[in-house]
Amino acid sequence: MVKVATDRVLRVGVISQGKILDEQVFRKPETVYIGDNVRAHFVIPSGDFPSRFPLFYYKSGRYELVIMPHMTGKVNLRGKIVVLEDAIKKGILKKRGSAWVLPLTSDARGKVKVGSVSVLFQFIPPPPKPPKLKLPRSIRGSVLQTMDWPYFWLQVFFLTVGYLFYGVYIPSLPKPAPTTLEDMSSRFAKLIAPDLDQEELKKEEETNEKDLKSNAQTKVAKKEEEVKIKPRNKRKTPRSKAQREQEEAVRRAEIQKKVAGMGLLKIIGGKGENGEGGIISDVLGDGGKDRDIDTVLKGVKHIGIATNASQRSRKGDAEGAKSAKIGDLNIKKSSGKVALTARKERKVSARTSFGRPDIDGSMDSKSVSKVVRRHSRAIKRCYEKALKANPKLKGKIVVDWTINMKGRVEHAAIASDTIRDSGMKKCILSTVRRMRFPKPTDGPVPLSYPFIFSPSN
Repeated sequence: MVKVATDRVLRVGVISQGKILDEQVFRKPETVYIGDNVRAHFVIPSGDFPSRFPLFYYKSGRYELVIMPHMTGKVNLRGKIVVLEDAIKKGILKKRGSAWVLPLTSDARGKVKVGSVSVLFQFIPPPPKPPKLKLPRSIRGSVLQTMDWPYFWLQVFFLTVGYLFYGVYIPSLPKPAPTTLEDMSSRFAKLIAPDLDQEELKKEEETNEKDLKSNAQTKVAKKEEEVKIKPRNKRKTPRSKAQREQEEAVRRAEIQKKVAGMGLLKIIGGKGENGEGGIISDVLGDGGKDRDIDTVLKGVKHIGIATNASQRSRKGDAEGAKSAKIGDLNIKKSSGKVALTARKERKVSARTSFGRPDIDGSMDSKSVSKVVRRHSRAIKRCYEKALKANPKLKGKIVVDWTINMKGRVEHAAIASDTIRDSGMKKCILSTVRRMRFPKPTDGPVPLSYPFIFSPSN
């Protein structure tokens, strides 16, 4: 295998029905992919090969032409014409998995036919990079010429109005006076009992306003009298903390008294008959509920009633002190039959064995088998899942895949299948794609691996 000269680059063109579909020059060496995958360099129909097929494989400064059995064409290597079909038949090309590999030199050129599409390639000196297009200054214009002036002045207007409103007008507004406790009496009543009548609320507000006015008038009158009687240098003594707490407690008691006769609180705190306990005492009273049930169920037989914490159950007859049993129910006939059966999952026992892998590359078969056997439980679960639906499934599945330079799986596909279960094939391919192998030292490693499945019972 000859290294490609660093002063030459790969040029590839795709032709269909005499028209050039695409042409690319790869200034940096890389693997060139074709297929119907959006990640491929050239998108063409790929019915006979993977959706992302490496037609020109690059590694360590070397290019290789990867040829599938259905491909045809000619390649010029150092002045010699190599017909791909004849080279495959004579065994000149090296086989790697299900494909053949042809090393390319720096003067190689040729044509490969892939289905209905022809691919032309050659190594050429790198063409000069095209200069960047730059418009003249008269056409480009300045920043002021490219500016949208109506939009600019509209933004300036809104910014000015916003600044005047939030920065000047709102800070100049007077601060609201703090609310006192006297103004919050009706608001507490609305929170606790929102279903109060509007008339009662109006009356309460009117009385509060009258009280406030009368209190204000009395305070003014007292102040006038104090001014007349008391000397100017004498000040009124402030209330002590105990006096303030006492006044707040009296005020709280008045609010509770008003609210207690309204809405849900009136029902909960109400008295029962003869002035005795109401709902709370009926629910939490000692034995009150039990006595009512005993009265109602006095004539009922064969039902256990717990009358206190120490007695587990009781018959409804005179034998009240004895424990009730299932046999005391005395059920003679049943009007129907009920048969409940739980759905049981079918138990299967499977046996999975692995054949000998067919590896085309420098990787050891033992290292490959070691990784595959590490995932044997997952492969066995794929078979067991399919076996639950069809207990007669058995056979052999051969999977082809390629281990890339990072040790990951590429181009995984089912080569042969005698079981013919789509769900099982998807499960096995998903398991194979998750496998991680040691990194190959000499290019990708294609291989085929057989799996044999059979029920053990």
